[in-house]
Amino acid sequence: MWILLFALTGLSQAEDLPQSPRIETAQAWDCADVSCKALGSCEEACYKLQQCGQSKRDGDNDGIPCENLCSRPCD
Repeated sequence: MWILLFALTGLSQAEDLPQSPRIETAQAWDCADVSCKALGSCEEACYKLQQCGQSKRDGDNDGIPCENLCSRPCD
């Protein structure tokens, strides 16, 4: 089927095909105060630190929250 598509469209490589739109899912995080162990991702830890002001997420003040989840500072 791909060969037929390439023949009909003149495309030579798969990267020439249009990209599907990226679907973003809504995050369901809130500012409830839970332990780092209860968080599901580094992104959630960053949300708690930056959006909720939970500075205890970064106990050593190096910009990296919940170091059991994150290995770099939040964006």
